[in-house]
Amino acid sequence: MGVPTFFRWICVRYPKVIRDTIEREPVEMDGRMVPVDLDEDAPNGDFDTLYLDMNGIIHPCCHPEDGPAPVDEEHMYENIFLYLDRLIRIVRPKRLVYMAIDGVAPRAKMNQQRARRFRAAQEREEMEREQEKLRQDWEAEGRTLPNRTSGKVFDSNVITPGTNFLHKMSEAIRYYIHDRTTNDPLWQKLKFRVILSDANVPSEGEHKIMQFIRLQRSQPDYDPNTRHCLYGADADLIMLGLATHEAHFSILREVIIPKSEKKCTLCGGTGHVASECNGEGDDADDLVIQKPFQIVSLPVLRQYLLLQFGELEERMPPTLPYNFERCVDDFVFMCFFVGNDFLPHLPSLSIRDGSIDQMMSLYVEILPSLEDYLTDCGRTNLVQVEQFLEYLGGIEDQVFKHRLERESKMRAEKEAERAKAAAEEANFAPSGAEQMGGSLASFGGQNETSFTAPKEEASDTSAWHAQLLAQSFSMDFENLDSQEPPAKRVKQESTLDPPKPKETKAKSGKVVDREFHLALRERLNNRQDLGEAMADTVRLGEGPHWKQRYYFEKFKVKQDDLVDFLQRIRKAYVEGLCWVLVYYYQGCPSWTWFYPYHYAPFASDLIGCGNLKCGEINYFQPGQPFQPFQQLMSVLPPVSAEEAGIPAAMRELMKQSFSPLIDFYPVDFGLDLNGKRYTWQAVVLLPFIDEPRLLRILAPLLARLKLHEKMRNRHGEMLVFGHKQDKALFHAVQLAQAAYEAGHAGLKQTVRDSHLFGFLEGWQGGGANREVASPIEGLPDVEESHCISAQYTDPELLPHTSELLPGISEQPVEQTERVYIIYHESQPIGC
Repeated sequence: MGVPTFFRWICVRYPKVIRDTIEREPVEMDGRMVPVDLDEDAPNGDFDTLYLDMNGIIHPCCHPEDGPAPVDEEHMYENIFLYLDRLIRIVRPKRLVYMAIDGVAPRAKMNQQRARRFRAAQEREEMEREQEKLRQDWEAEGRTLPNRTSGKVFDSNVITPGTNFLHKMSEAIRYYIHDRTTNDPLWQKLKFRVILSDANVPSEGEHKIMQFIRLQRSQPDYDPNTRHCLYGADADLIMLGLATHEAHFSILREVIIPKSEKKCTLCGGTGHVASECNGEGDDADDLVIQKPFQIVSLPVLRQYLLLQFGELEERMPPTLPYNFERCVDDFVFMCFFVGNDFLPHLPSLSIRDGSIDQMMSLYVEILPSLEDYLTDCGRTNLVQVEQFLEYLGGIEDQVFKHRLERESKMRAEKEAERAKAAAEEANFAPSGAEQMGGSLASFGGQNETSFTAPKEEASDTSAWHAQLLAQSFSMDFENLDSQEPPAKRVKQESTLDPPKPKETKAKSGKVVDREFHLALRERLNNRQDLGEAMADTVRLGEGPHWKQRYYFEKFKVKQDDLVDFLQRIRKAYVEGLCWVLVYYYQGCPSWTWFYPYHYAPFASDLIGCGNLKCGEINYFQPGQPFQPFQQLMSVLPPVSAEEAGIPAAMRELMKQSFSPLIDFYPVDFGLDLNGKRYTWQAVVLLPFIDEPRLLRILAPLLARLKLHEKMRNRHGEMLVFGHKQDKALFHAVQLAQAAYEAGHAGLKQTVRDSHLFGFLEGWQGGGANREVASPIEGLPDVEESHCISAQYTDPELLPHTSELLPGISEQPVEQTERVYIIYHESQPIGC
C-alpha cells in the first residue's frame, strides 16, 4: 500500500528524479507482438535486472478502476500476460527477471490487510444497496432500466495467499514463462533468467525482492555496477531502494493521471470510463489507450540528498565523521514517522504539512551535537532517537496550534465564499429562489490558503525554521489527499448535477447502462466524499488538556491509568519503529510481532525510549510465518470465504454464533474519520486477532485437509527458469533434475556466476523439452519448451551493510541540478 502522498512529495521536492519512458508501438511478427526496434539498443537505458512486484500488476489487470472488467479468469490471465510483455519491452533486462507475488505476510502487516479486506467487502455491499435503490428510483420516475448484470462480481479479496485464484495464477505465470522463452523473439534475443516467487513463498513481494538483492550483493562475485529496475506502484519502494545502497537503482511505475483527465480506454472520450462506455466513438473498435510509464531514478535522488546533507561534512565533529550513507539510512528512518504499512503516523506529523522537510531541517541542525547517527545498518540507536524526539516533541504544541488556526481560517474563507455565492445567486435568481442559491453555494471550491508567521517568535532557531518551512510547504500539499489538481476539483465541486436528458426517443441499451453507471458512481462518490474534513472532536492543541482528550477518546484510557498506559504504548510504538527498520535492512525480524493499537502516541510521549532495549537487531523472537489458510482466517471477512476456497469447516467458524472465533468477524465495525474528508481515509476499528486461540482452534481442521487443499496451504520454494542455451544454468538444472528423478530429493546443485548465486533442486515440473499445457482456452500449448527450470534456494544470509560497494561508477551531479537545489533551499517550494 505504501505511504500516502510520499511520491507526490518526491516529485515536487526533487523533480529531476522523474523521467518519462520511451515506448514505441510493437509490430506483429509470426503472430507475436515484438518491438519495432528489436535490433536496436534498449530505448530507456541498459538494465541488468527487472524486479516485478506482481500484486501491483495482478490487481489492476483483474479489477481495473477505469477500464472494462475482465469477463472471466482467463481474460485476467491474458491481461497480465500483455502487461508483462509491455514491461519487458520497456526495460529489456539482460540478466534476470524476478517475479514476486505476495506470500503470507508478517503479523505486523496482517492488521492492515485485514482492515482493507473487511472494508472492501463493506463497500461492495454498500454498492449493491445503492444500485438497487437507484433502480427503484428510476422505476418510480418511469425511466428505462438497464439490464441486470449477469454473473458474479469479482471479489478482489481472493488476491490473497492460499486461495484457489492465486494457486491457478501461479500455474498461468509458469505457462507464460515457458511460452515466451520458447516463442517470443525478444525473450530469445535477451535469454535472461527468470525467478518466480509465488504466493506459497512467505513474505510480501517487495520484501522478497529486497532480500534477494541483499543476499546477492553480499557475495564475492557480485557485480557492483548491476543496474536494477523495480516495477511497483507503492511509494515505499523508493525508501526500500535507497536502503539497498546500490549505486544504480531505478523504479518503474505508471504515471498518475488525474481522474478528470483520464480517457476512456475504448472510445477515447472523457467524462466516463470504459465500463460506462456506449462504444459510439469514431474508432471505438481500434482505439487502445494505455497509461504511460515513468522511471524514478534513485541515483539522482541520492544526488539531491547529497547536496541537502552536504553542509554536515564541515560541521561534524572528529568523533563522529560525516557518512552520507548513514544519513540516507536516517532519512529512511525519519520517513517512518509520517506513515508506513505497519504503524500509524504520529499525530503531529503529516507529509501534506511539510513534516518530512521539517524533520530533515531539524536533523541537519542537531546531528553534529549527537554522539552517533540515529541508525546503524538496521540497528536503532535509541538514545539518539530520543534526543531527536525531544526536539520534535518540543514543537508539537506549535504544530497543533498552527493547524487549528489554519483550519479555522479555511472554514471562515469557505463560509465567506458560500455567503458571497448565495448573495450573487439571490441577485440574479427569480423571486423565491434564495434557498436554491444557498444550496448552490455549498458546492463552491476552496481557495489557496496563505500563511503568516506566528505572533511569538520561536525560542529555538531550528524549530522556527522547520515550522516556517512546514508552513510554506503546506500551500503546495494542501490537497495531496485528492487525486486531482485543485483547479479541476474547484470546477467539479461547483458543478450541479446535470439535468435529466429529455426522453425524446428510445435509448440503446448501452446508453442506458452508461447513464445508470454514471448516476451510481455519483452516488457512491457522494457517500465517500463528505464535502469537507470532519470536525476534529479532540481539538489537538486547544486548551491545557488536549493530550488527555486524545487518549480518552481514541484509546478509552481513564486519567488514573494514563501513566501506565503511556509506558505500554511507548514501548509498543518504539518496538514498531525498530521492527520496521530491521525489516527494511536485514529481513523480517519477527513473524509474530505487531503493533496492538489503532492510533499512535505523541512524539513527546515517546521520550524515555532511550532506556528500552528493542533497538538491537536480535531483540525480536523470529517465530514462524502463518500457513496460508491461517492467514486467510485472519484477514478475510466471511463473505469472501467461499470464493477464496476456505474449507467448509473453517467457514463455519466465521459464521456460527457459537463459534469460538466469532468475535474475530464482526458484522458491523466502526470507521473513525479522525478529522479526514474521505471515507477511504478512515481508521477501520476491527478487533485484533488472538493468534494462540486461532492456531489452537484451526489445528485439528488443518490436519484433515484434502490433498489439493494441502497444496494451497503449504510453504513453497522459488523456481528459476532459463533458456536451454544458457549452458551454466542448463548443466546445474540437469544434475539437480537427475538427482530428483533418481529419488535423491533434497540433493542440491550450486549455480554461481556474475548473474546469480544460489542452490538448485529438481522438481516435478523440471527438466527440458517438456510439454506445457495452456491454462487459457484459445492459446496453444507449448509442445516442446525451450525453457529449463528447477527449485531455487537463496544462499546463506549475511548481514547487510550500509555502504557503496567498491568498484562502482556513479553518475556525476549535473550543474543544473545543483543550481535547482540551491534555489529551493533558499526559497522553499510554494513561494
